[in-house]
Amino acid sequence: MSTIQIPASRQIVSGQLAPVFLVQSISSISAVLLGSGIYFYTHKRFGWDSKQNLLLCGAQGAIYIVGALSASPIAARIGRHKLLRWLHAGLCLTALMVGFSVNQAMAVVFILLYSIQSAAQWPALESLVSIGAPPVELSRRISLYNLIWSGLGALTLAATGSLIEYFPRGTYVLAALGSAVSVVVLWGRSDPADIPAAATHAEPQLLRRRKLAMHLSRLALPATYAAQNALSALMPTLAVIRQFPLQLRTMVASVWMIARWVTFLLLGATSWWHTRPRLLLVAAVAQFFAFLGIALIPSPIQMILWQMLLGAALGLVYAGSLYFGMVLSDGSTEHGGYHEALIGLGSAIGPGAGALALFARPDNPAIGPATIGVVLLLSVIASAVVSARSPVRA
Repeated sequence: MSTIQIPASRQIVSGQLAPVFLVQSISSISAVLLGSGIYFYTHKRFGWDSKQNLLLCGAQGAIYIVGALSASPIAARIGRHKLLRWLHAGLCLTALMVGFSVNQAMAVVFILLYSIQSAAQWPALESLVSIGAPPVELSRRISLYNLIWSGLGALTLAATGSLIEYFPRGTYVLAALGSAVSVVVLWGRSDPADIPAAATHAEPQLLRRRKLAMHLSRLALPATYAAQNALSALMPTLAVIRQFPLQLRTMVASVWMIARWVTFLLLGATSWWHTRPRLLLVAAVAQFFAFLGIALIPSPIQMILWQMLLGAALGLVYAGSLYFGMVLSDGSTEHGGYHEALIGLGSAIGPGAGALALFARPDNPAIGPATIGVVLLLSVIASAVVSARSPVRA
């Protein structure tokens, strides 16, 4: 009797990806509860203002870099699944310690500890999603990956206001419970056997376009997270947001997340953007203007419209960085680490610069967003220079 041979990439889809996507889903919710949503928590529980929230955000970004870059060497020694099991055991305990901290200083220590562990999980998850996939299938996988984390992130942030209002302990209890479930899901699983690299470099011109796209997206990625994480820290204190009741504030603040999700959906359904690297330069310009529009324009309608533009730009930059990095490296954890480290870099530089500016000029609330805008402008300039010097003409 003859046997049917299942291709290696399809074996991975059926045997490995379902648990990976489940853990990613859980992690996406937990990361928002103790990431973007934590600033509404600190604002309500500790009475923190923009300066303190931005400072915490910058510190989280700095330590996030360390966690992201540590993932690849550790995964190479013990495997991605074992790394994820250990991380989620630690995340479970750390989330509980955030809630049971007796003072602000202790809470900050555990929030930062949570950040470094959370950062290390994403390169492993991204690699497990990407490994063994040819370019078209890789685009679909990454699209699903992006839709999951961005969609659940938007819903979680929208619900965080009600959670903080009616069940404040849920911010860390639900995060801890999610990590405990992740340990169970990952229990006993091991990494797939090595798979031959996908033939991603067959066409020299396509290779040049992909490299330019990766460079442009990764120049813009720190600015992307400088913008969105600074906004996460600023949103609770913006006058335009405070016009709404608490339950609605996180809903209004999550419009850009919804727009980003729609962008991921459109990008996953098409491939035309794969060969148009300079769209990423356009996205860098768009996110610069959109951030300033949200932070400095007091009209609720205009702020919502700017959020929609920002979400579209952020989605394109993020998808480009992850897709082109993974397609050029055949799904390596190392490149996932670079991608996440750039996220941490932007999260440190943008909010950190904004916090320092506000501490220096506390009488001028616009100085923080304006300083962050300078960081975004530098990204636009760097992207424009690289684009102009590239021999790729499309």
